[in-house]
Formats: sequence, C-alpha cells, structure tokens
Amino acid sequence: MGGIAFDFDPKEGLGDGFLTPVYFDSEVLVKHLYSKTIAVEFASETYGTIYWPDRYMSFGINSKGAVIAWLGDLKEIPVAEQHHWREYNIPAQHDMRSEFFDAQINAQFTEHPVGIQVINALEEWNTAFARKNGIEIYKPKAFKDRIEAVRRYRRIIIKSEDDFIRFVSELNEIINENVDNDQIRKFLKSNNVAPKDGSKGNKLLEMTYRDVLGDTKNLIAPFFWLYDLRLWADHEMGDDKLKDVAAKLGIADLKDFEAIFTKLLEKLRDSLADLKATYG
Repeated sequence: MGGIAFDFDPKEGLGDGFLTPVYFDSEVLVKHLYSKTIAVEFASETYGTIYWPDRYMSFGINSKGAVIAWLGDLKEIPVAEQHHWREYNIPAQHDMRSEFFDAQINAQFTEHPVGIQVINALEEWNTAFARKNGIEIYKPKAFKDRIEAVRRYRRIIIKSEDDFIRFVSELNEIINENVDNDQIRKFLKSNNVAPKDGSKGNKLLEMTYRDVLGDTKNLIAPFFWLYDLRLWADHEMGDDKLKDVAAKLGIADLKDFEAIFTKLLEKLRDSLADLKATYG
C-alpha cells in the first residue's frame, strides 16, 4: 500500500494487512468536527464515521481515548488528508477494544438508539446546509461534548418527571441553544429576508426554512415543541404547554414522560432527515 508511512505494529494486523490498527491522538478529529463540509457521526462513544463529500471512513476510540483507524482505509484517503492524520499518529497501544472493532470485525451491529439518531441527523443536516449555502446553522461541538452527548443519549431511562425535565433541558441545550444566530441573520439578509430585531434560534430557522428554502411542511415545528417543553420544565406556568405538545405528539397520558420524549425524538429525527433530503 502506497502513500504516507504511518507508525503501527504489523503484528496487530488481520489478514492481508488492510485491517491493521493505526492509533492517533483524539485531536486528529478536531479539524473534521469544525469543518463546514465534513460530517462526523458517532454510533456510540467508541465508534464513529467521518463523511467527506466524496468518501467516508470509520474509526474507533479505545479505552485510553485514542482514535483507531484501519491502515487500509487511511491509504485510500487523499494524500493531503493522510498528512493530517500522520501528524497525530501515536505509537501502537495494542488495544482495539471498541464498538468499532466489534462492528467491523465481529459483525456485532445494533440499531442506533433514537437519541443518537437525532444527534447524527442534526450533524448531517448542518453539514448538508453548509455545503450548499456556505454557513453552518448550528455551532460545531468539541470532541468531548460530542462524545458526552452520545454517551448520554445512548440509553434513555425516564422513571420520573425529574428525569424527563433533565433530558428535555439537555436536549434543548444541544439543539435549540446551539443555533448560530449571527450566521443565520447574515444569511437571511443576503437573501433579502429581514429578521425582526431580537429574533433568534428557531424563529430565525423558521424564516430560513420557509422564506428562503421554501418549506411548506412546517419542518421547524418539532423544534418549537422541544422549546415549549423546556419552558414548561423551567417555569411555573402550569401544564398547558405540556398538554399542547403531548397532543401534537399523539400522547394522551401526560404522565407517560418516556412516551412523550421518545415520540418527540422521532419527530425531530424525521424532520431533520426531511430537511436534508429536500434541501440538502
């Protein structure tokens, strides 16, 4: 295999050498996490995939926090990208244990939980929008924050109203409070749409989707529902907002918090997928 020479232990290789693990400092991912044209998805806290416009490469994260990629995959990415990875190459750690290894070698595949599906769908839509329009509508997240979000939403257990409130507040912070208001205002103005003074977050996205992209399905709606639940959770305003959102989600039992949150996640995921498919 040609290209850049990486530091690895050939004794760890499987088969013809393609599946030889190469280890990297986790800083190698920073460039990709902050790129407007590259999407990074996490199936779990130890298994992810980088999506360039014309290719993709999966990677693992071992118990020491090192990033693992197959030598064969590394040799197939452009040389300039290989140089980037070589800069963060570290000596072999002889520790491939990760869901990356389980999936790629042991063929242990599991469907991503709906919470992780939402986080990845958000990343996909943000990247698709940026590739087409030159700006990201959500601010990029640091590596540790992305991993923590995946860890948090890998298994959602809601046994009480307090659990529900905590998950709603955290999800609202991950999504609604991470909107890049300044960039969207500039984008709207460049498209001859004048946002009202003080408009931010979902209000700006609503204008973007409706007035610039031409959305007629009100795909922003689930994001407003999440925000309404956040208001219900944080303020003594009675249960009107909870009742309203539950009704829109088709949930009759206001105490079935797990059903409400799961259905909301499904609506968010589907809306993001629809946005990417239609306008990405």
